Amino acid sequence: MALRETAAKSFLWTALESGSASLIAFVSLVVLAKLLQPSDFGVFSVSLATVEIAAIFTNMIFHDALVQRHVATESHFNGAFTISIVLSLFVYAVLWFAFPYLASLIQDERVSDVGRVLGLGLLVTGPTAILAARHTREFAFRLLAMRTMAGRLGGSILGIVSAVLGFGLWSLVIQHVAIMILSALTLLLRNPYQRLRLTTDFRPVGELLGYSIAAITALAAGFLTKRIFVLCVGSFLGTDIAGFFNLAFRLVDTVWAMLGSAVSQVLLPTLSRLQEDRRRLLSAYRASVKVASAILYPPFAALGVLAPEIIEVLFGRKWMPASPYVFMLSLLTFIQIARLSAAPLLSTIGHVKDVCRINASILFYMVGAIALTRLPGDFVALAIWSGSEILMLASLAFALNRRFEIPISTQLGDILPPLCAALAMIASIHVVRAFTPVEWDIRLRLLEFGLTGALTYLVFLFVFGRRSIDPIVGMARVLRAKE
Repeated sequence: MALRETAAKSFLWTALESGSASLIAFVSLVVLAKLLQPSDFGVFSVSLATVEIAAIFTNMIFHDALVQRHVATESHFNGAFTISIVLSLFVYAVLWFAFPYLASLIQDERVSDVGRVLGLGLLVTGPTAILAARHTREFAFRLLAMRTMAGRLGGSILGIVSAVLGFGLWSLVIQHVAIMILSALTLLLRNPYQRLRLTTDFRPVGELLGYSIAAITALAAGFLTKRIFVLCVGSFLGTDIAGFFNLAFRLVDTVWAMLGSAVSQVLLPTLSRLQEDRRRLLSAYRASVKVASAILYPPFAALGVLAPEIIEVLFGRKWMPASPYVFMLSLLTFIQIARLSAAPLLSTIGHVKDVCRINASILFYMVGAIALTRLPGDFVALAIWSGSEILMLASLAFALNRRFEIPISTQLGDILPPLCAALAMIASIHVVRAFTPVEWDIRLRLLEFGLTGALTYLVFLFVFGRRSIDPIVGMARVLRAKE
């Protein structure tokens, strides 16, 4: 099967995985937000952020190296599997002793017990991440989709039932741990490949370390930026504000997981297959940028501008303070979409150290900005977060220009038509909202605003950005063609 068709079908399976899992997570979020308090989400977000930081070193230390490597043998996988088990046990032991100190910093003793239970998931997800790397390498996205859907569905059901029964904050913990366990079991029980084995031969793993260290450093720096931000919001602004930020991030991340992660997950294995052909590699990169921007800009534009109505309908008025956060984070995804393909492209041809240096600089910026301001208010926090996104985009754009000689004007030109169409969409909804009677039913207003925005986007793109649609049409034709 041609790589183009394999990538297109993998994208569909990944989109199905992300979309269904995110829809389940979104429904669960709506229900739990009505049953729990903002402070519950605040405590959970602080604890989970800490566990997710640790998960970088247990889940991702060998994942990208195994996917990117041209030849990966059973010895590579078995060695990585064995080390992952040992590393997961060590990291969990560190978390066990660290969480009481974090609880005293946040001034909420619930953080200690919640964090220790959430950390148990690392003992499962660390080793199974090696198996997931094998499936990703083989483009077995159908199985990965089944794993995610099974975990999300089962965990969400358990979380909602626990909340209805009055478990409060612990319903969020039960949901998350159940998702980790059920996802891992699905991957293990339906594994079509040879089982991974424990080994004492770690020499093949040494061949992975060069790429792994750079990749994990890059990932850790990028990941730490967001998690440190969440932790500091909880520390300086309180668990209520952290809860509103958590809802905003989860709402935006849900839409991102439905669409954006489908593109990003397929990119690395696809571009890795083309690393010996520079012309096709750059062509695939530019096509991915055009497809991602044309598909992703309108839903995030709609989410941001319609945040007040969406939050009122889905979560209730007690969550309305989160609406300006949702609007700002939705606009910032425009920047994330523009750079979505940049890091995989640099990593594919061995320039992962560039990504590492860029992510580290963003992390230092975040830590420095928070240390200087001490987050006196929520909009200062948003301004600092916005600065990190803008700095990241500029750094990656210059890296692509230096490594691939892709002009900055070309990079901007690939996203400009969908970007302008999305901004026109936001403006049209604001105009219509100003002339819509406030006594109208909120659902009717949402329908009117949504149809207005969609029509504006499509008309603008067809008139001024027809070339942005060509890669999507090409992908559709490939999927319809026979092998």
